[in-house]
Amino acid sequence: MKIKIIQTTTDSIKTAESISEILVKNNLSPCVQIIPNIKSVYRWKEKLEKTNEILLLIKTIPENVQQCKSIILKEHNYETPELIVTDGAILEDDYRDWFIGNNRKI
Repeated sequence: MKIKIIQTTTDSIKTAESISEILVKNNLSPCVQIIPNIKSVYRWKEKLEKTNEILLLIKTIPENVQQCKSIILKEHNYETPELIVTDGAILEDDYRDWFIGNNRKI
């Protein structure tokens, strides 16, 4: 089964938990992983930045990507949040059944 994985980062555990809870409660993602202690190095407004961040890995079905994006942008604390979508595939049948049962199609 083909799925989408949305990746975003934040420096706020409150923001990470808020986004995750809204997506899961609304059946837009059956599971969001919150991975703390990510060290990000990037250029922002002509300055080199080093920030401790939290990575969110949001698994969903292709039909829910745009609605997930809208919620992430509404709830995010960054001016320009990272939003990267990659393709994934579920290889295990029982996990696939659980995943399908916890996603709603628009």
